[in-house]
Amino acid sequence: MAIIKPESIPMGRKKINLRDVAKVAGASKSTVSRVLNNKLGNGFTVTESVRNRILDVSRELGYRPNLIAQSLSNQQRMMIHILGGCHALHDLGDIYQTAVNEIVSIIDDTLEDGSVTVDMSSHRENKSELPPWHINAAIILAKCNASTIGELEQANIPYIVINGPAGKNGSMVVPDDVNGMRLAIKHLAELGHKRISYAGPQAAFLRGHSSVYDRHHTYLTEMEKHNLPVMSGHDKLFSTIKTYENLYKSAIQYIETSVLENKATAIIVYGHMEALNLVQAAQSLGVSVPEQLSIICFCDQHSCDIMSPSMTFIDLMSKEMGQAAAKLLLKQLSQPEKIEPEIIKVPEQLVQRRTTAAAPKE
Repeated sequence: MAIIKPESIPMGRKKINLRDVAKVAGASKSTVSRVLNNKLGNGFTVTESVRNRILDVSRELGYRPNLIAQSLSNQQRMMIHILGGCHALHDLGDIYQTAVNEIVSIIDDTLEDGSVTVDMSSHRENKSELPPWHINAAIILAKCNASTIGELEQANIPYIVINGPAGKNGSMVVPDDVNGMRLAIKHLAELGHKRISYAGPQAAFLRGHSSVYDRHHTYLTEMEKHNLPVMSGHDKLFSTIKTYENLYKSAIQYIETSVLENKATAIIVYGHMEALNLVQAAQSLGVSVPEQLSIICFCDQHSCDIMSPSMTFIDLMSKEMGQAAAKLLLKQLSQPEKIEPEIIKVPEQLVQRRTTAAAPKE
């Protein structure tokens, strides 16, 4: 740990800058910049003691790099901004955090001189969600407001939307929800289930999302292909009020109607929160899962890993979506004159765990 003398600490400044860190650490500004931005190599090295001293001083002084100043002073620095997650975090689970981690990792490994910024905060509908500094490209999680899309299009800034709609010049990376529903129905049909119900999404926000239509429409067409009856309630939202209390009440009502009255032996569920509440509701009503009722949901690997019981699910492949978005964006940035809107569909996968089993004997 570096020992910082009181007289070395800059006084009378509201913000600590790179010059302050360099002065206290006894190193040049360029050396400090390279160490803090992890830009060693290419013939530039520092001793471990110098590196540790710079890191210690930076922490002690509370230094934070000024990304705006970096962007303005060094136009060669590639600035990529990730935004939009606040519109979907509560409705689509935490799949976007996994995607963001993959995006940042790939871009950091590929770009020698680039920065990635992330903003998942809430913005007003008519206010731009872009940062005040220059950016070279953007990745949007699910969606952003219309004014932000318009600003990106007008400035001709490349952007990619993950699991959501893009403007005419934007590209999209989306999960293949159609094939995901096919996998779910095929799995249950092979287990002998003939009365398969579908529980739609809980959130009003999702009514305009492509996954709502794709999963519901595919449920109808696939049930017909398998010569299975379409169960009542498939065309209603599971719940429109985003509270756990209301969600559980809806789950109780759903089990009473679909299972106890209409004799469904399996339920395909839009998301993991609805599925968890259905499992709890079934157990409270004396319906055992999976012996009497199989449940399968659409979800992200991370969310299902921390759930109990261990849920059979259709994996939305958030990691793969993040990887695909990062690689596509890097390709577009390397050939800006050849950028054309693209749509990449990432295949979903069935992961069988403990909530699906053979249909009970009649």
